[in-house]
Amino acid sequence: MVAIKAGILGATGAVGQRFVEALANHPWFEITALAASERSAGKTYREAAGWRLDTAMPESVENIEVVPVDPKAVDADVVFSALPADLALTVEPEFAKAGFAVASNASSYRMEKDIPW
Repeated sequence: MVAIKAGILGATGAVGQRFVEALANHPWFEITALAASERSAGKTYREAAGWRLDTAMPESVENIEVVPVDPKAVDADVVFSALPADLALTVEPEFAKAGFAVASNASSYRMEKDIPW
């Protein structure tokens, strides 16, 4: 089976780190993009993340370069969004319009009729 290329938006925050932890060894997904604020962009994930979880940072992501939260910068088929709700309101639709499948942790669109849950 070919792995689905996955990106994580808001990858350096606590929820983003949970997505990294869950997806790093997942049989269906390969983490191909970690996106975060301009402050973190350009750094390796190890440099940018300030890992907060009890588990060790997965080796497979340590040296991935963090990219800006921009559809043009993310090489993935699906993005898992750990963005705060206010940012999710504008950013997630941009990713959806660019052709990404978007799975979000934010509350921004939970009650919309056209959003599956």
